[in-house]
Amino acid sequence: MADAAAIESNSADHVTVSPHAHGFAAEITGINLADGVSDAEFAVIHQAFLDHKVLVFRDQPLEDAPHQAFAARFGELDGHINKSTRQKGMPNVQVFSNVKADGKTTGVHPEKGTLVWHTDKSYTATPSLTTVLRSPAIASKGGDTLFADTARAYEALPEPTKNKIGGLRAIHDWGRSRLKSGERPATEEEMAAAPPVDHPLARTHPETGAKAIYVGNHASHVVDMDRSEGEALLAELEAHATQAQYIYRHKWRVNDVLMWDNRCTMHCVEPYDAAKEKRAVHRVVVKGDKPV
Repeated sequence: MADAAAIESNSADHVTVSPHAHGFAAEITGINLADGVSDAEFAVIHQAFLDHKVLVFRDQPLEDAPHQAFAARFGELDGHINKSTRQKGMPNVQVFSNVKADGKTTGVHPEKGTLVWHTDKSYTATPSLTTVLRSPAIASKGGDTLFADTARAYEALPEPTKNKIGGLRAIHDWGRSRLKSGERPATEEEMAAAPPVDHPLARTHPETGAKAIYVGNHASHVVDMDRSEGEALLAELEAHATQAQYIYRHKWRVNDVLMWDNRCTMHCVEPYDAAKEKRAVHRVVVKGDKPV
């Protein structure tokens, strides 16, 4: 007869998945990520991730090491191209913060590109599968993260539009993205590490088979289409995918852990008063596969 500890290790009955409206995003309770995740618990989390696309874990006071360890359950970790935001001694952890060493604010939001709709690292050949974010410090007003369900948005497209974009591809370009968001220009080193790539406008999810609109700020223009016409199409698709019925708004609490599926969502951060409010997030990204 199996002992109680063995039975517990093979069970995840204590883990609860509570979906938000329309089934887009869900809150996971009954688990302490700092203690590590058993195979049974991971199976529940992974299925919820595929079903709901955005997962929220409240009251998780993680350090960087267990944060990394949890993200690594989903695959190979991938450091950010912007080396200045990498955590010292732990390059796969990226820190976005407006808090200086003396505790005062910098007065500016770090990485303006996070303030516009995007999907993480789509400017690379193998964009992010998932991003795992935690919040050591939050703004009391503003600073929410908004998510768009680009799979549901694709489903709602008229058939002529689906047919139109079915064979089209867009160039995703780190350098162009920086210019569009008003950030500092990309460096030569960054452009050499991540030259422009092309991805389909309608991406097929490798695990669920569902199609999703695949655009955002990193998308520069459409291949073999007049530049202005292609930019207009990208803007049209983004506007469609970010309508209110496709949005989940995450209101941060201290020690939240938030993760999302970059293959079928876009996200952006709501502005806040960066001179008065202190906000810091730690980010770990898992490498995905080539979009098809």
